[in-house]
Amino acid sequence: MEKNNISRRSFLKYLGAGAAATVAACAGRKASDAATEEYANQVEPPIGKMTYRTCPATGDRVSLLGYGMMRLPKKDGSDEFDQDMINQQVDYALEHGLNYFDTSPVYCRGMSERCTGIALKAQNRVPRDKYFVATKLSNFDPRFQSTQGAKKMYQDSMTELQVDYIDYYLLHSIGGSSEEFARRYVDNGIMDFLMAEREAGRIRNLGFSFHGRKEVFDEVLAMHDRFHWDFVQIELNWLDWNYADEINERNVDASYLYEELVKKGIPAVIMEPLLGGRLANVPQYVATQLKQLNPQKSIASWAFRYAGTPEGVLTVLSGMTYMEHLKDNLLNYSPLVPLTEEEQHLLDTTIAHQMME
Repeated sequence: MEKNNISRRSFLKYLGAGAAATVAACAGRKASDAATEEYANQVEPPIGKMTYRTCPATGDRVSLLGYGMMRLPKKDGSDEFDQDMINQQVDYALEHGLNYFDTSPVYCRGMSERCTGIALKAQNRVPRDKYFVATKLSNFDPRFQSTQGAKKMYQDSMTELQVDYIDYYLLHSIGGSSEEFARRYVDNGIMDFLMAEREAGRIRNLGFSFHGRKEVFDEVLAMHDRFHWDFVQIELNWLDWNYADEINERNVDASYLYEELVKKGIPAVIMEPLLGGRLANVPQYVATQLKQLNPQKSIASWAFRYAGTPEGVLTVLSGMTYMEHLKDNLLNYSPLVPLTEEEQHLLDTTIAHQMME
């Protein structure tokens, strides 16, 4: 169906289907909806069956499921993060082959890196070179856009994470404007500093995460010859693939972003495979179709299989607040069963029907 036939009003109505559950999850409360209830009879994921992809820059064997440390569990009735539960879930993830942990200085009110560092340090049985730590230069605040301010954020990440090198380091949320990119990373000399850190081995892979305008993506990606991007983090799911700008006018279709990365041989790290939880809370008639095809799998599993199927994807990040989420996602990638052409067609048809008047 032609893209110009899409109704933005219908699309936004569709997106509202999962809004309540998404808000509840972000607030640290379990949503009492079908997407949570279907975990009741959840089986244990197997050990030793994780699907891995290889990073071409370093040869890292990265788990296809990555742990996004941005929605950490909290203690009941409290705003305090539950470090014991975080430790338990990280240990379970490592035991089942997940080895990529993504965080940022600004996640979880500035506590994510610290909680992640504590959790990983607690797993003494797992050598440091068996898991990969990703964090970001999240210098949105002008205080951290000076040379010294940006360096301090980078060095503080090392301290909070309790590491002496970072496996995957990202320039956080590129895409606002060319001027912003230059101010945050080029004019202050920080790109030269980060490339020197990569040369010294304190950064093993250097990349950026993208939210924003196509022309900025094109411009920054064209700097590959100068900066040599080892990976790029993009939003990809079965709505964003062709209709990202219908969700948000400042978004770019994932199909375009992904194909541009493939042309340059740059692996993609995927964020928002569930589009903020919305793709786990689809309208009932859509859920019925998916359940008829595979009654044993969660609705969310379709989105995770979609995001993991393209071969240029290095890892798919998921913010997993609860053990049920972690187990379900491990099942999706232990091992990955790629989408068939028929399943792909079903999702594309569902998308089109939901957006038509």
